Amino acid sequence: MPVDSKKLVKKACQHIKPVEKFECETQRSTTTDGETIKFDYMWATHLSDEDFEWVFSLFKENMYDMYHKSQWGYDENSKRNELRATTSRFIIAKNSKGDKIGYTTYRFVVDHNIPVAYCWELQIVPAYQNKGIGGMMLDTLEKLSSKTNMSKVMATVFLYNGPSLGFFHKHGYNSDVTCPSDDSGLDYAILSKETPST
Repeated sequence: MPVDSKKLVKKACQHIKPVEKFECETQRSTTTDGETIKFDYMWATHLSDEDFEWVFSLFKENMYDMYHKSQWGYDENSKRNELRATTSRFIIAKNSKGDKIGYTTYRFVVDHNIPVAYCWELQIVPAYQNKGIGGMMLDTLEKLSSKTNMSKVMATVFLYNGPSLGFFHKHGYNSDVTCPSDDSGLDYAILSKETPST
């Protein structure tokens, strides 16, 4: 019997606090250099203006040049709307002092008739990169994908973003069936990792 993807996604979207409800938070909370990290979970629409400006400034710091050289180009208003979409949810990482140091934003969506948790952005402040924090957030997202009966976690990455491609590959992500072919002329890859059924 085919899975009703729309129903599964609609059901997943209705959970107010899915990470807490399904106890999906990563068990890892310490960086590679021993600092304890904590996480907050919220809808994009619940971010304060101050928090949203921090989210956007970090995106811009990390990705401005990459978007400028991309085929998509850089459209600030479009990206702001995307990050604050009503369907977007955030996992925000904080260091031991309580300072925000990174985030991932994700959505439950139907992609090519399949229910997925889509990792829209994953951004870490430069001083905290390569310390395991992104992996902690992916771990939470993968558990959440499984608990909400999504088929996989997906992400779109620029082909020239070597560190990001390496990060996702390290965590078991491979080219999705929907990934553009090498001769497509497109400058991004679509990666995914199947989630085990609960």
